[in-house]
Parts: sequence; C-alpha cells; structure tokens
Amino acid sequence: MSIAKRLIIKAGASYDGDFKIVPVNGGYIEVKTSVGLFSVKVNIKNFDGSKAHLSNSFYNLGDQNHLDGSRGNSDEDEPNSPKLRIECKFTPNRPIPGNHLLFGNDFTYPIRDFLPTSLLQTGLKFFTWFISKTVKGDVYNDKPFLYGLALNSFTFISESEKENLQTKLLGVTKEQDFNFLEKLSVVDGAKDSLKIPDKSLDRKKYFNNLSHAKDFTFLESIPYILQFDTNYLNMSDSKYSVSIPTFAGKTFDIDVLRYANDTLNNFNWVIKVDGYEGVGFGETGLVLNFALANEELHATNGSEKEKRAKETSSKSSLDTNTVD
Repeated sequence: MSIAKRLIIKAGASYDGDFKIVPVNGGYIEVKTSVGLFSVKVNIKNFDGSKAHLSNSFYNLGDQNHLDGSRGNSDEDEPNSPKLRIECKFTPNRPIPGNHLLFGNDFTYPIRDFLPTSLLQTGLKFFTWFISKTVKGDVYNDKPFLYGLALNSFTFISESEKENLQTKLLGVTKEQDFNFLEKLSVVDGAKDSLKIPDKSLDRKKYFNNLSHAKDFTFLESIPYILQFDTNYLNMSDSKYSVSIPTFAGKTFDIDVLRYANDTLNNFNWVIKVDGYEGVGFGETGLVLNFALANEELHATNGSEKEKRAKETSSKSSLDTNTVD
C-alpha cells in the first residue's frame, strides 16, 4: 500500500494542551485563551488532508461534499483567493498595546540538523527584507522561531463590527500582495488621531514604525478580524513547498518533502502577547499546529475531488465518442 504525507491541522491555547481539529475550507472553531477568545478557520486550495479531516473538511471552497463524500456546505470561493488563508476573529479580554501582540511561526524542536545552514540564513534574510521589518527570529535555536508584530504581519486587520465581517479586496498588486480596504482606526466614534491608512498594504508599512505600533491598542471586548493570506505556501494535493520572495519578482523555493522526516514534520502559527525571545516566552494565545502524518492512500468514495475527476473523464469519453 502506498504511503503519503497528509496534512493535519489543529488549534489550541498552548503547545501541550488540548487541541481541536480545524475543519479546512469549512467554518470556525473557538479557542478560549488567557489573552482572549479566538474563532479560527483555515482555507487551503486543493486540500487533500489526513483521515482526521475526511468528515469535516472540503477539497475547495464552494464544494458540497466533504473529503469522504458526505454532504456538507463550504463557504463560497472568492476571486483571487490565496493558496492559504488563516482567519481569526480575536476578542481581547484586556487592552493589549500594538507593540506587544505578536504573530509568527515556531518549532518545538531543533531543525538545524535537517536543513542546510545556507538555506536557513538565506530564507531568514529574505523574509526579513521583503515580508516584515519587525520580524525577529533564531532559526538555529533549539526551538526555532520567527515572530513579527501582528499589526504589520497580517494581510487584513479590521474591527469586525465596523465591516460586518466582510473584507473588500481592492486588488492584487502582485501574485501575493493582497490589498484590502480596512477600518482599524475608528473605535466607538473616537477621532482618528493615529491616522492609520485604510488600505492594508499602507497599514503594514505604517506599522513598520514602532512608535506607531506603541500608540495603537487592541481594545478589550472589541472583536478584530486578523487575516493572513499567502501564495508563498503551497499545500495542494499532499505536495508542500515554501517560496520566499527575493529580487525582481523571483522566489527562493524550498521543497518541504525533501527535508521532512519523523522529527521535522510539524510547525506552529502562533499569536501571543510579548515573547520576542522565543518559544515559552511571553503569554501564549492561539497555537495553530500544521503537521504531516504518514498515512496509507485512502479511498474517499465519492469525494469532491474524485467526483470532478470522474466528470472530466466521462465528458472526455463522450466527446471522443460523439459522431457528427
């Protein structure tokens, strides 16, 4: 029987606590944490997930069958939707200064023995130059990490009450640069003294200035949408790769499966308060774990993916046999 590495996605309030399976291309799940309430969902194009996802996840947005073929309703797809979207509705349980809320990736084990030193150095350098000036990290640490300010790391941030949970896409300037209309600066009718730009790309540049981040506060009991979109991570059909932007529109590409093994098989997306020093520092909020599981190729009788393949095959057969 053939073996494949399939993705399993879980969410929790700590690294070693109880985790919940996240339905991919489905709805939200709630995670209560010490810093506030998170409602999180994950969308992945052509998601071919592990057995834990068969009955709750969809191959793509807009599908009407789960991966195992059972009926369900996925959210509608959007034009120019990314390969990966992580969306959180975050309601803080206390005021959090903008220069204290962090978002990023980490590992709970060393990776230096599995990845070439030159690859790690180059990846970190380009990530810092092109993605966020506030990113700090240590890829040689026993628990490697890359953290940046939430204010300029997320693709879209807005007070959900002001936007009625809707995101307006203004355009895609490059393959990966999504530009949204936001409403982040007006809360309870207060005067917009911070002059935060209303376009997401401008907001990210604005908060590269740490003094601006210090002046902003995530307010208690106000729900915020924190949305991360990327085409740099490809997780389609059990194939996994990372592309890091470099110069002249080119990318530095890494085939994850080339390096994955029984140890190097998972990483975390993390939202936390403080803790630029690394894993275990600061106050952990949301931990979203992406892991690869070795599984036998499963038959998913009637799955949306197989259904489409059969329809395509049937149509091709009819076209071939048609007599004019």
